[in-house]
Amino acid sequence: MVGGSGDPVDDTICDISQSFVLNGRMFGVAFSGGVDGTYKFVRTPNIPGLHWSAGGRYHIEFPDGADKPGTLTTEGGGTTTAGSQSRTTSGGEHFTLTPVDDCGGAT
Repeated sequence: MVGGSGDPVDDTICDISQSFVLNGRMFGVAFSGGVDGTYKFVRTPNIPGLHWSAGGRYHIEFPDGADKPGTLTTEGGGTTTAGSQSRTTSGGEHFTLTPVDDCGGAT
């Protein structure tokens, strides 16, 4: 799975029907599993005075079949808080899913 904008990822997920985590350099995002589900931040940078939270829904499509590339799209938003200031954002991220022959034990 490759994609994301602010913190891109390139992870191997062996079974998208089970819960999985995408790990960027700064953020970790947990997905509930399946072709439709929910997601949320599970890891954020440890920077004193800053706090991030995000979550929402996602959907996976394989328009040419499950053995061909597909897409994962998120819908939701998040909040960044610094001291007494907060900013809420909304939007979606897009990821490309490419089937692999051998997962090599990755999850």
